[in-house]
Amino acid sequence: MYIFQLANIYITVTAGSIYNSLADILDRPSAILEILGTKLPTVVGYFISLLITKILAGLPVIILRFGALSRMLFLKACFRERKMTQRELDEVYREENLLYGWEYPTQLLVIVICFTYAVISPIILPVGALYFFGALMVYKKQVLYVYTQSYESGGSLFPTACDRTIFGLICGQITFIGYTVMREAFYE
Repeated sequence: MYIFQLANIYITVTAGSIYNSLADILDRPSAILEILGTKLPTVVGYFISLLITKILAGLPVIILRFGALSRMLFLKACFRERKMTQRELDEVYREENLLYGWEYPTQLLVIVICFTYAVISPIILPVGALYFFGALMVYKKQVLYVYTQSYESGGSLFPTACDRTIFGLICGQITFIGYTVMREAFYE
């Protein structure tokens, strides 16, 4: 899921930036690097709005757990709690498993976005820090009080998370090199 998210974001955003500047590129094909060097930084607004959406909509949805909340409200509205059996009550208040395959790629995508676009527009860094602060508060509460551990992997996910974080750093460095070449800032 991580590779799909990463490819989807980079391909759609880069293709959108090239598509928007296609007329300028066709008018002056020799200045393609200069045109892309001015158009690509405008894409960071998309990523800032993506992070703000994750902060204001994604994290509250995780902490509210709409599935469990709707299940509890439905059962309390339709049935009296005194007449429910213990098994039915346990089903209402059951703990959930942490879906590692869903949660880790989201966190890694945010850090790769921050690594990549920090060199182009550093304004994304406070937004990324705000996201990770909110995610720390939400996931700390969820892991301690809501999620149950369904299995113990012995830390086998940690090397994968580190590899993908380093891949994000490499993406950021490649973006930095490409951006300096586009802006012709070889000796600064």
